[in-house]
Amino acid sequence: MMKKRFSPNILVFFLFFFLCYSQAGAQKVTIRLADKAFDEFAFIEAIELYEYAYEKDPENDYVVQKLADANRQVGNTEEVEKWLKLLIDRRAEEPEDLFAYSQALKSNGKYLQAEQWLKEYSELRPEDGRVNIQTSLLEYIQFLHRDSSKYEIRPISLNSEGSEMGVAFYYERVVFSSTKSRNGIVERKYKWNDLPYLNLYIGDRAPNGDILNVEDFAPKLRTTYHDGPVSFDTKSNRVYITQNNVGKRGVSKSEEGEVNLKISFGGKETGKWESRGEFSFNSDDYSTGHPSIDTTGKVLYFASNMPGGYGGSDIYFSVFNRGFWSEPFNLGPKVNTSGNEFFPFISNDGVLYFSSNGHGGLGALDVYFSVPESGVFSTVENMGYPVNSPKDDFSFALDSTGTAGYFASNRKGGRGSDDIYYVKLTYIPVIIRGVAKDRETGDILPDTKISIVNEFADTIYTSLTQVDGRFEFEVNKGKDYIINGQKEFYFPNNEVVETRKLRQNDEAFVELFLDMKPFDNDGAPEPLMMESEGGEALQVIDLEYISFALGTWGIDPAAERTIDKLIEYLLKYPETEVRIESHTDSQGDDQENLLLSKRRAKAAFDYIVSKGIDPSRIGYKGYGETRLLNRCDDGVDCSEAEHAINRRTIVKVVKKGEYRGKRSKRDIFYF
Repeated sequence: MMKKRFSPNILVFFLFFFLCYSQAGAQKVTIRLADKAFDEFAFIEAIELYEYAYEKDPENDYVVQKLADANRQVGNTEEVEKWLKLLIDRRAEEPEDLFAYSQALKSNGKYLQAEQWLKEYSELRPEDGRVNIQTSLLEYIQFLHRDSSKYEIRPISLNSEGSEMGVAFYYERVVFSSTKSRNGIVERKYKWNDLPYLNLYIGDRAPNGDILNVEDFAPKLRTTYHDGPVSFDTKSNRVYITQNNVGKRGVSKSEEGEVNLKISFGGKETGKWESRGEFSFNSDDYSTGHPSIDTTGKVLYFASNMPGGYGGSDIYFSVFNRGFWSEPFNLGPKVNTSGNEFFPFISNDGVLYFSSNGHGGLGALDVYFSVPESGVFSTVENMGYPVNSPKDDFSFALDSTGTAGYFASNRKGGRGSDDIYYVKLTYIPVIIRGVAKDRETGDILPDTKISIVNEFADTIYTSLTQVDGRFEFEVNKGKDYIINGQKEFYFPNNEVVETRKLRQNDEAFVELFLDMKPFDNDGAPEPLMMESEGGEALQVIDLEYISFALGTWGIDPAAERTIDKLIEYLLKYPETEVRIESHTDSQGDDQENLLLSKRRAKAAFDYIVSKGIDPSRIGYKGYGETRLLNRCDDGVDCSEAEHAINRRTIVKVVKKGEYRGKRSKRDIFYF
């Protein structure tokens, strides 16, 4: 809630004007002073003056409107809700006030009411893109709460009644910004929120994420205005700093009288940080800030409200080449919106994190991330609860592992205006895909048992490879996993998959090779090919074609000699069997052709049985004209030579099961 105790300067103003003016005149002067403070971005002072003016004239809708506007600037969403409700109850609102009211309700966790008022606004302004983003608000809020177990968050102990934000990692230490005073020195205050200006501090990172042993950071880079947040290029010992646009000649202001932000550079060559200049695209007329340098030290991401963007503030990047920073590139409408995008952070694995109030989320500023696809940030995802809350959540940053970091928030339950929270990402989904193969032949191995084992030797997933030998599992990033494969007749084998360098939803591919166990060779011949019978592997040891005279099914001497050669296999190798298939051409009646093929297959069967072969080892079937080898179907004009191709009786010596004798590429063919 806002303080009701007025500052000494305002009390002096009141005393002076009450002595000099009538009550009506004093009211006009109070509003004029409040407007002046508002225009100079002294919003706390403006709020105190507007509140006094409201007490004197509660029916003044202009004052009510300005109270809502000023409180929105400093993030007092409860006050924004109160004043806008009063304006709406009086029917004195503009359409934009309905949208602002819905956003205030959302920031205060009143989602049902927020959705109702958003619908009211959409009827007046259906073309507003912000409405489309936030449609089905309640469903989206529920969606953002679904995976709350993915994060563990806790506030750090150094949070004060002021503001702490903007953690950056510098080797094993962290640097952050805070409004707390340095060594008890009374600091000048920032009129915007009546808090001291931000100073930079450095501290040690404790195992539980707390920040300890805090001290001033880089005194030579310090200004008397805002310092931070920062970003480090540790390869070249360079720091990029957000600061107010203040130089040797003092404060630089825009035409509107605003002191914008700029990006400054610092270097460390003699053991102490010293100034190294400024970003070449700083300007008096717009802000550049919130820098984040990538791991190469060549690409600088930042936020700016420079002309030509999509909204208030957008995310840009600039590339360092041949000693110069390139013209900034806007990240485009997938990332940037008609709202504001702030605090970009590019992680070690290239994922972009940023805060926005334009994508629709749990509250005001929410944290989002974008995984690049072919170098382009084309999709944006909300990080969800509890990283995001109904209030402002921003300055998200991760350490080198990508599994822990910090962010700032002004959510309820905090100690001050903005607090720093430690966050641990307990689950970041990544995909392990693979294929099981025979090491010697490279053959795929279906029905191989694949197990995923974690660092504690616990088996967390198990499945069988598909017919193409492939497998797939979703696991948590940041750990090493053992992929174990087991299959009959093979030695088990393991492969270790590292996931630390993967980005969310990235894939790691592994080929898992298994070695066949030694075996006792029974001397059976190597198969010509492999077939399948009833889903079971079938080795074709040998095959022969026998012919019949047209329309007959008797076994002639030539056919006998052919079959006798195959019978030798049956006698020598008791595990072998026979399969007989008989086919006709399409000439003549279909049913007669089918009967003829069955008689031919039965004739071959009878002949083999007559040689003392157990009938249970023989399978036979006639197919008639159902399996033609060419185009010569009924009604097709074909030559006799073409019809002859389809007339065939095949006698095969086969053996059930996978072949485990001499290795050959021939055993990969399945028909």
